[in-house]
Amino acid sequence: MEAVALHGSWGARLIDVTQATGLTRPTVHRLLRELIEIGYVEQCAKKYRLGPALYALGLSAPSPIGDYGGIERCAQRLADSSGDTVYVAIRQLGGLHYLIRAEGSYPIRARVVEVGETVPLGATYAGIALLAWHDPGEVEAQLRANEPRRERLGFDVSNFSARLASVRRQIADVRQHGWCFDTDTVLPGVTGMAAPVPSRTRQPYMAVTISAVDDRLPPERIRALREPLLAAAREMTSYIA
Repeated sequence: MEAVALHGSWGARLIDVTQATGLTRPTVHRLLRELIEIGYVEQCAKKYRLGPALYALGLSAPSPIGDYGGIERCAQRLADSSGDTVYVAIRQLGGLHYLIRAEGSYPIRARVVEVGETVPLGATYAGIALLAWHDPGEVEAQLRANEPRRERLGFDVSNFSARLASVRRQIADVRQHGWCFDTDTVLPGVTGMAAPVPSRTRQPYMAVTISAVDDRLPPERIRALREPLLAAAREMTSYIA
């Protein structure tokens, strides 16, 4: 199910799930058929995505967010003070689900993802910030899961090793400084800076990002926005479990 979730609403091919799980093709096919029968997975053409029965199942689980409005207000304050787009995303199975997008006043906006969209952890800066708690092999697997998405959007997928090296540098920054930033890693022309939201009970599962076009976030602005970003992440801790 995590392997299917990595591909969000686009759906995962049988080969995608086989490669992600390391199981044989017949085994994956059998398990998917069983999950389809109980509504946890649905099939559209030759792709698989999470099924509607999971929504009802999820309603029975306690929410990790105590005050959604508090997180939303915090994100909007950060967007207002920076003038740029602020995202808040939460870990969901093997991917990252986007909860909030707050817009600043700057007219040119970097809308990398949509609210409600689920993407692989290696697809955005928020996900990269959360990859700091994963082993190196899983980091590479998550980044590879984003390659079909990049290709669908028409971006170059030839230099995977360079993107992987960049992501590993960002992970080192998160571990050392509590935040990361980079240019063009997620999408060409987009710079982002992200920080995991500290959890009081477990590893971080939520992250906040400031996203903008490259010219909007030169090094001096990134340094100036570091503390507001970290302060927003710390404040959001009080609104989650």
